[in-house]
Amino acid sequence: MYYTNTCEAVSSNITGTVTIENRVYRPANGSLDMVIKMDQTDEEEVSFVAQEKANPNIKLPVHLLYEDDGYYVVRISDLSSNWEALAFDLYQENEEKETVNVDEVTTNYDTSSTEEIDAHALITTLYSDQRKTKSEEGKGTKNKQEYALLVNDLEKQFVKKKMKNYEKVITVETKHKLQTQQEMNELQRDMKYQVKEEKADTESKIAMKKDAIQSSDESIQLYEDEQKSLQEKLQKLNEKKQDLAMK
Repeated sequence: MYYTNTCEAVSSNITGTVTIENRVYRPANGSLDMVIKMDQTDEEEVSFVAQEKANPNIKLPVHLLYEDDGYYVVRISDLSSNWEALAFDLYQENEEKETVNVDEVTTNYDTSSTEEIDAHALITTLYSDQRKTKSEEGKGTKNKQEYALLVNDLEKQFVKKKMKNYEKVITVETKHKLQTQQEMNELQRDMKYQVKEEKADTESKIAMKKDAIQSSDESIQLYEDEQKSLQEKLQKLNEKKQDLAMK
């Protein structure tokens, strides 16, 4: 069966990526809760369609429990006790196609369903396998504040992970710069014992090393600027969490 892993970005048919940040099946009320992160530039309205393998012809109820800054907390209800697998489609409103002229649609098709399909563009499909999905007792009922705090924690985890990744690339780039600097120093020492023709070739190599060092400096500065921006984002998320906890 198809299965979309949590915390693994999936390519979107529109722009950006889609990630299942968290997924929990609750047998007590036959529901599946998911926190989905959408990384895309378009800010159109998003809609959802869910179908289980046990009853593929039935569209399951999908409730949007919370939405904020690209994060969507959704609940799929009325799952069978043995639903086996689930396909979860994400659609984006397509304003350009919302003015479909139904008179031009062939009579061989149901016009209402054709209008609905044309008015939406499929972003991606996410898959769940009952055997692999984490199961929890209880109905998992939360209020808006609790969902907001949940999303806030997920955002903080994402920011911290990006900061760690930037730290790694800065370390790698710094090592590369130091190695290039050492190689350039060796070339400069070698010039002392070279004839005119050899010096010309060495000077060309030194110029390339200098360019490489400058490129490393620019990359390191860019990564450090990104780190600073993420640090500010993390601070804002901490402030937001404090404000949410006081509500």
